[in-house]
Amino acid sequence: MKKGRKIITNVVIIALFSTIFATIAMAEDQTRVLATKNIDFEKNSNLVEWFSSTDCTSCRTFENENINSEYAWITWFNSQNDKINNLARSDTNKRMSQLNDSTVPLLVVDGSIININENESVDKWNEALKQSIENNRNKNDLINISMDLELIDSTGDNNADEIRLFGEITPLENLHNDTAIHIHIIENIADSDGSGARPYISNVLREWVPRMDFSVEKGNSTEWQYSLSETYLESADINLNDGDSNRYSVVISVHGESLENNTQMRVLIAKETSLPSLNEQKEWAGFPLILLGNIILISGLAFMVIQERIRETGLPLIEGKIIHSKEGEKKINLNIKTGNKKVEVLKVEVNKGWRTSKLKNLPIINRKSVLDFDFKVLSKGKNIPEQAPLQITVKTDVEDLGQWMMDIDMILKDD
Repeated sequence: MKKGRKIITNVVIIALFSTIFATIAMAEDQTRVLATKNIDFEKNSNLVEWFSSTDCTSCRTFENENINSEYAWITWFNSQNDKINNLARSDTNKRMSQLNDSTVPLLVVDGSIININENESVDKWNEALKQSIENNRNKNDLINISMDLELIDSTGDNNADEIRLFGEITPLENLHNDTAIHIHIIENIADSDGSGARPYISNVLREWVPRMDFSVEKGNSTEWQYSLSETYLESADINLNDGDSNRYSVVISVHGESLENNTQMRVLIAKETSLPSLNEQKEWAGFPLILLGNIILISGLAFMVIQERIRETGLPLIEGKIIHSKEGEKKINLNIKTGNKKVEVLKVEVNKGWRTSKLKNLPIINRKSVLDFDFKVLSKGKNIPEQAPLQITVKTDVEDLGQWMMDIDMILKDD
């Protein structure tokens, strides 16, 4: 029993020091992941890039009719074609320059421009979109991507201020040197002028980052990573803590072609996914880690106390008495009082210089019972004095608690 208490004390001390060291480590490194999500590229999506203006009524209708589609949709705006200009991005001009087209509205599917006319009906635009999607169903698989994203708190204030993307990129063929991965951050539903009076616009581009920092050689995997820092997000007017973070989505696409094919760059793979919700994890994310550690520590201590109490009420109380003593022989009485566990006596041992008389049919004692039994202890030598110390150890098997060795303090029975 004393040994059990010592173990518990040591565990408590270790747990307390672990909590202190964890606190110091947290103070030294404030960066932590608030939320994470896997981007599943198993099912490829068609990338739809839609260039329009905020005052185009037909454009809003076209967008709304495709808002629940499985496309990875990006709506671009630039200052040249938009009077309000709140959603305009200089990135739009760069992207239109890549496409070598500046007309608005402009529809691009998987990197190819689709011919539409602004004077045509929305139905005609939908037909052109649908036909283009059908033509791009069987795209060549030239690249494999596995990727995760994390929302990071880099300052320890429990606010997300960084988006981190990381994963593995493996070309399945030798790719053109201009092959690039494109990162798009879009706002799922945006207010064009902040008034709430105008129609809301879906899938509005907030940031675009093309990267060419991976191997284009066949079978050569790249452990890839890119982070959009707090400064980057602020410049793009992206606030992950205003509302919920899942009001934004990320669109990842790879634009390129095989090295042997000198045709126009196309979209090899594309996928859109919403950012993980910070609000769904707010309860735990805002919960101080040190307090959580203390609760775990207290729970652990309470568990150990309960287990100790179970042992105390389950282990038997054994008392030994020397009933009679003469030279070379002592008669012993053991009184065993069980708790709330059944007890089987397995073995009775004595210290060096003594031996027990042959004990047969050692007892099994039911719960909350009392049993007395007597036996003799004989000396192994002729010169052992009557006052020589005698120590008896009883080995028991206690129900649910296992085997226990108990040293018995012997007392001389009063005459």
